[in-house]
Amino acid sequence: MLITLPKFDPTSCCVSAWSEEIIKIAERNGINTIPIREKNVTKSCIESNIKSKNPRFLAFNGHGTDTIIAGHDNEPLITLGENDNLLESRIIHSFTCNSAKKLGRECNSDAFIGYDDIFWLYMDGNKTANPLKDEFARPFMESALEAPKQLAKRKTAGEAYDESQNKYQEWIDEFTRGSSKHTAEELQVILPFLHFNKNCQAIHGSRNARV
Repeated sequence: MLITLPKFDPTSCCVSAWSEEIIKIAERNGINTIPIREKNVTKSCIESNIKSKNPRFLAFNGHGTDTIIAGHDNEPLITLGENDNLLESRIIHSFTCNSAKKLGRECNSDAFIGYDDIFWLYMDGNKTANPLKDEFARPFMESALEAPKQLAKRKTAGEAYDESQNKYQEWIDEFTRGSSKHTAEELQVILPFLHFNKNCQAIHGSRNARV
């Protein structure tokens, strides 16, 4: 498993911190891991590691567009029509905005889980130095990252997607049923964003593909 862990803005720092657990899960399930961190998340480094080590599972974190998965400082790592052949016959989780919309559909991966629109993340500005203690970000991180966690447990892509969708719904239900426990800010911002992210999460390719 190759996983990118860029850290150059609050969003990428938060996502990468929460993604460290994926590495531990993969290793417990006998999957060799190739973590690419911070300034090393560049196109040349990603291409070199994919070509030389041939990982079955690629987990991308960062930003994106409908044709690009980006890395450190938004450097394009994978671009449709340029080097998307690197995704062929692999299982992809792309925790980036928009990349499932076109790239995910056309890259010929065995399975691609990602988002076909903007991924909304709400964070506590007082917790940027310690993202794992950010309770505003927790519902978003736990829901989205359930998919790569399940893939790292060797579940099928379909199972991973379904479990992530279930996790979204669990958090949506928590905020809906327990509305009295949450602030107006949480109910007015977090709940709609969770609905939006759940609805734009997409899976392409074979639901039976597994690591």
